[in-house]
Amino acid sequence: MSKGFSEPDTTGRRNANRYPLNADVEILEPFNAHGVVINASQGGLRVAVDLELPLDAVCVVEVQLDEGKTVELARVAWVKARPDGYLIGLSFVND
Repeated sequence: MSKGFSEPDTTGRRNANRYPLNADVEILEPFNAHGVVINASQGGLRVAVDLELPLDAVCVVEVQLDEGKTVELARVAWVKARPDGYLIGLSFVND
């Protein structure tokens, strides 16, 4: 298991285990949003960001991990407005 990950969260609707992760995230294209990763799985990320992203938008996402930065392509799967920003579900796009 990579640094920054703890025990999986096996509750919820997803097939893949989710792991709590506290990491900075930037949406680089086609929008410019900043925030934090809340949890991660093999299939995607749950993030809290400062900008509402449209459903099904494909984004370039940069995550700052302890080991360094990783850049991924992800689709916006869901969006929930919160008083202090937006919770966004990102699904990794496989090439």
